[in-house]
Amino acid sequence: MLRRTLRRSSLAALAVCALNYLLFLKLGTPLATDRIAEWIMARTPNDQAVFLLTWLGEWAKPLAATGGLAAIGAATWLIALAWEILSARLRRPPAAAPAVAPAGLTRRDVFTPLVMAGGTALIAGESFARNRAYAARAAEPQPLHAFTPPPDTFGEGLVRPFITPVEAFYGMSKNTVDPVIDPRQWRLEITLDGRPLRSISYAELFSLPRTQRITTMRCVSNTLKSNLMGTAEWSGLSLRQLVDAARIPSSVVEIAFIGTDGHDDSLAPDHALSEDLVLALGMNGRTLDRTHGFPARIVAPKYYGFKSVKWLREIRLVTRPYSGTWPQMGYTKEPVVHTGTYIDRIRREGGRLRVGGVAYAGIRGVRRVEVRADAGPWVEAQLETPMARYTWTRWKAELDAPRAEFVQARAQDGEGRWQAEQEKPLFPDGVAGPTIKRVS
Repeated sequence: MLRRTLRRSSLAALAVCALNYLLFLKLGTPLATDRIAEWIMARTPNDQAVFLLTWLGEWAKPLAATGGLAAIGAATWLIALAWEILSARLRRPPAAAPAVAPAGLTRRDVFTPLVMAGGTALIAGESFARNRAYAARAAEPQPLHAFTPPPDTFGEGLVRPFITPVEAFYGMSKNTVDPVIDPRQWRLEITLDGRPLRSISYAELFSLPRTQRITTMRCVSNTLKSNLMGTAEWSGLSLRQLVDAARIPSSVVEIAFIGTDGHDDSLAPDHALSEDLVLALGMNGRTLDRTHGFPARIVAPKYYGFKSVKWLREIRLVTRPYSGTWPQMGYTKEPVVHTGTYIDRIRREGGRLRVGGVAYAGIRGVRRVEVRADAGPWVEAQLETPMARYTWTRWKAELDAPRAEFVQARAQDGEGRWQAEQEKPLFPDGVAGPTIKRVS
């Protein structure tokens, strides 16, 4: 019975996926494999997710889609098994028959796993090919204004550049395949509890005065050892240019930002309308690319990156508390960036260690960075004067430690609070803890 139900459920799962793909191609019906893959990715422990994304690269998300097929197969197998058991109980028991030896593997038993393997490969391949096809259709970034990264006169090779190139800036999303948007058809909708208030075209946004803001963004998936963080010059608008604060009804409790891909989040009105927030249209002198949220995204430096919704399609004024994608999974609604530092390089020169890195504390800024070798005394690092309020602070230091095995760094934010000494888990409001790196 188990062989029979496994064979039938496997073929049923493939049939369901085939029908789903036909509906997707004809009607745009969402793919179940994509939705399940996104659910799996969102709940994968972040250190493992970062490792898989780094190791598998462009194949990481397509392979996650095969988990959708596995889930559908498991569901159909449970249904088939329950049906077989129920049917056996309802049927009259047959007359006793002499026992026979169990049959060996049949052709169907061999054929089924081959078909499932082929189906799995097709789903992964389709997801990969679809992503490539979407990328080929995506609008190429266009020049906005002259942009030249500032000269790097700090760090002497110990610290990363102050501005992160677009191609090196981390790009994370919940999607198996990120959306591609035609700017000629796209409109940004401003609504009150979903009721239309204003509809703005891409060209209309570009007719408004823009400002440039150098801002650092850090991903909530960042671990104590990973480096999902970057600084860019964002070009865009204040939300006050689109929404008149004086005309917002007093009943509005939050402002939600909803992306084309379904990812959403919300902010308190006073923060959303403050100078801290940017509705970004460009990055490092060019329009946004697909990875970073073309045609428009939010940049909210007070918080981890999941608040900075990409591929924006709607700004919704809401009169009831709003729960976005990550808060629905139990993450905090106030994911304020924890104070932290990152060691970029350690260079041994004779009996001394030269160390450099970056520290970041969101909009609170960084007041001080200290480093030490092993469990030795803390030594104050030299800080570069930040070029903007919303950026990381680069630092460098020298240590007299000829036999040191580790270097530790800690940062103090602009409000006087030091980086956490004990590691805390990422869930529900981002990882915190000490920064320690082995001397190579």
